[in-house]
Amino acid sequence: MISFNPAQSEAIAATAKRGRGRPTKIIANPFEGFIGPTTNYGQYPYFASDIIEGIARLDWHDRPIGKGGSSKPLSVKHLFGILAQLPEITAASVEDFLSIGVRQAQRYVKAIELAMPYLMKSRPSCLASEMDHGVILPMRCNDWTDTLPAPAPATLAKLHYDLRDLGNRCAY
Repeated sequence: MISFNPAQSEAIAATAKRGRGRPTKIIANPFEGFIGPTTNYGQYPYFASDIIEGIARLDWHDRPIGKGGSSKPLSVKHLFGILAQLPEITAASVEDFLSIGVRQAQRYVKAIELAMPYLMKSRPSCLASEMDHGVILPMRCNDWTDTLPAPAPATLAKLHYDLRDLGNRCAY
């Protein structure tokens, strides 16, 4: 049976304040409030999806290639949730936000740390302006879509012919 000892609890709290050990990693989150399900960019922003998916699938156990064990990827949904809602990213804040253990929270913090420079480079100009200067620029369509030439009239006619109703000619 484990007994509660108040003196032991105070000693543990005192040792935590000494400043020994690894310093707490704190990452300022410039994307908080700018991405997420209620923003213009949505829950999974187009400019960040490939970066976050790639970071999530890294081998977080540092095993040589071909050695045993399974490497489960981090959750892309959780990574985007952290970016959308936490102003400062620390292991403790991620642990509380996701209700996970400290080791797994440290992996998420490391993933955000790795992704942050690439996310900052890939953000569209209107988001960069809004984040840096508070100026909201109107979104232009070419910021997030490819510009394709209009199809030729002959191509459209062929497509229309190919998509005609063939229901009367099919025998079931």
